[in-house]
Amino acid sequence: MVKNFNRNPKGSNQWITRSDEEIQKIINQHPTWTKKDFRGEGKNNKTKILTRSETERQGLVFKNIGNQKKYKNGKLQCSICKKFKSLDVFPNDKYGSTNKKRSNCSECDTIRSKEYYWRNKY
Repeated sequence: MVKNFNRNPKGSNQWITRSDEEIQKIINQHPTWTKKDFRGEGKNNKTKILTRSETERQGLVFKNIGNQKKYKNGKLQCSICKKFKSLDVFPNDKYGSTNKKRSNCSECDTIRSKEYYWRNKY
């Protein structure tokens, strides 16, 4: 007698995949969450609600896509003084204002560096 070692003789998947409409309803319940929050990897949520393949599907609309630099009329907002200033006011250091990593204007940056210098000097 030949034994069949197939553990799934019907050949069917044991999990039922959720449709895009069901996933979009779950996403709409939490409009401030990112994809990582739904996977349980983010700051807002630590329990896994959706899988990675479900969050990476095409056509799903996430309201919040993470932290972004604040622009208004082509001006970037300084993270310290909260004023909108043109991009040439921001220092062009190693990262530069071109890749939008830097968000301190030159005035606030000099004040911050002086405070850091005097704090660590004494």
